[in-house]
Amino acid sequence: MSVFPRRVCVIAAVCLGFCLAGPLAHALILDWDSVTWTPGSLNNSYDLTGDAVNDITINITRRGNGPVFTNDPTTGTLTPTINQTLTGGLSPVENSLMIAGNLFTNSDVTVQISLTGVYPGAANVSFTIFDIDITTNSDIINTIYGLAPDGTHVAATITNVGSTINLSGSGLAQTLTGNGPSPDNSGNGNATISFGAAVITDLFFTFSNNAGAPRYQDIALGDISFSPVPEINPAAASAISCVLAVGLTVFTRRRAKLKAHRLHAAQR
Repeated sequence: MSVFPRRVCVIAAVCLGFCLAGPLAHALILDWDSVTWTPGSLNNSYDLTGDAVNDITINITRRGNGPVFTNDPTTGTLTPTINQTLTGGLSPVENSLMIAGNLFTNSDVTVQISLTGVYPGAANVSFTIFDIDITTNSDIINTIYGLAPDGTHVAATITNVGSTINLSGSGLAQTLTGNGPSPDNSGNGNATISFGAAVITDLFFTFSNNAGAPRYQDIALGDISFSPVPEINPAAASAISCVLAVGLTVFTRRRAKLKAHRLHAAQR
């Protein structure tokens, strides 16, 4: 059998690799030292590449009756807000996104981080939550998961868990619960959330109270890193289809000519 179709497929595959994916995407970082957040606002989007397309959106919602979000007692600023109240023990000190609220039974705060931009999703997503601890009530971080492009839930990998946190459960049922007080400038209340090579479009987690009347509680988000997955270029895909079509047409014609030649030779 002729090697022509195999050659065509190899060439097309190489073209597909270079043309469809486009240039490899570099890792991006939402650095809280380089962006702004209006104190008290619950939704902000950021263009990290200067192409006028937002690469990441942070959306914060609450569940339960009555006011939840409250002021940072250190600065007096309404949260969510960017500040240096909760530093995660980083040196030098960096900004973080602080979330403070009066949480109580059956009330919670959900943080959604969307990574779509112009891409189908992102890989290597990672960030650290600061100051998961206990004062009057325990901070609880649960319902932690990523959302794959096909809508399935992806379990997080949780590492670097500080001494004031208990990590329980597995997979999609992992829970971080404060077990003691942590200073605001300490890494004792840190936990790193990551998703490795899994491609996700969004990630979620819930910040809640373990029991009782409304109590002041706070956490903060460190910088968020992720690697956008390049989208498929429809024009390139069409071009590759044309290459395959032309190659197969030529191959079919060659086979027809060869068959006719052999038939003619047999009849002589």
